[in-house]
Amino acid sequence: MFLKRGLAAALAAVTVIGLAGCGGSDDAAEADTATVKKGFVEKKVEPVNFDSGVKLKDDCYHFIYALGNAPATIDAAKFFKMRLEQESDGALSCDIYTDNVLGSERELLEGCQFGNYDIVLATNATVASFENDIFCLDIPWLFDNKQQVYEVLDGPLGDRLADGLEESGFKLLQWQENSFRTLSTNKPINDMSDLKGVKIRIMENELQLQQWKNYGANPTPMAFTELFTALQQKTVDAQDNGAELTWQTKFYEVQSHYTYTKHIYSPYLILMSKDKFDALTPEQQEIVLKVSDEAVAYERQRCDEYEKVALENIKNCGTMQYSDLDPAVKAEMVKACEGLKEMAYEKVTNPDVVDLLYKEVAKAKEKFPEEG
Repeated sequence: MFLKRGLAAALAAVTVIGLAGCGGSDDAAEADTATVKKGFVEKKVEPVNFDSGVKLKDDCYHFIYALGNAPATIDAAKFFKMRLEQESDGALSCDIYTDNVLGSERELLEGCQFGNYDIVLATNATVASFENDIFCLDIPWLFDNKQQVYEVLDGPLGDRLADGLEESGFKLLQWQENSFRTLSTNKPINDMSDLKGVKIRIMENELQLQQWKNYGANPTPMAFTELFTALQQKTVDAQDNGAELTWQTKFYEVQSHYTYTKHIYSPYLILMSKDKFDALTPEQQEIVLKVSDEAVAYERQRCDEYEKVALENIKNCGTMQYSDLDPAVKAEMVKACEGLKEMAYEKVTNPDVVDLLYKEVAKAKEKFPEEG
């Protein structure tokens, strides 16, 4: 959908600048934690000044923008605020609340529906509980690379899902980058059978639940805010976030193995209360959409930066053993999930959206084939 609003121009407008890595969990190491090897120096990206240089008007409207703790999304929120102030000449701004201080993803979405929050960030797995057609994105092993993802989300499938979100009270502003999900565990995964009985934390999502059951694992829905302690105390054995969040949240202190699986792509959605968006003037709406396009281009670039640094840190920190997923094991896992397409048909409100997804994925794979 963003190509229609000039994503190419937005990409050209984004200045390539370094960003700061954010701190991770401060949980006290009362249970088992590992210490990075002597001499390890954590790689980081540098901070940036997001001051707009604009004097805000006395009657400036401040959007409430609430999100979690992923560094690239926080930087994108600050970028959005900066550009919003600049484009509106100080008539629009936003107050940014990070680290889910205003509530869990579900609570933020509910607050957005009721108009308590203007703009919120949530993963597709959580949004699917509010707009069932989003469930189609939880089918594993759909994409080989990010170019395929962007081609699908920024095209007809993204437009179709955006229409459904409007019926649920949300205005979709951005599909933000959240990287492919990868796997960290407390033992090596050399075969799918190694997942048997592994207690893995997942989001509260039926397709993800069934996926891990199909591998023989024991999936356990749990809030992300509880995950570090659960891994530390061995309530769960594994988790499957991207490299950026795995490093930033210090899971390397409580997990010994990391496997670069790329088993599912879970985008972030930046959603605005539709009522709040509709209440803006046409000129203000245009500014919000323009700045959103710039912000998503910026966030995707920055997320790549964070992911690259995170993978280097994971490989070199000395507490996690890194491995790529063996192609034979991947084939076994893909086969185990073949029935999830049919499950998606049952979960979505409009089954034809699953057909559209597979049609667009096929076109994207032809345009951007898997490397290697």
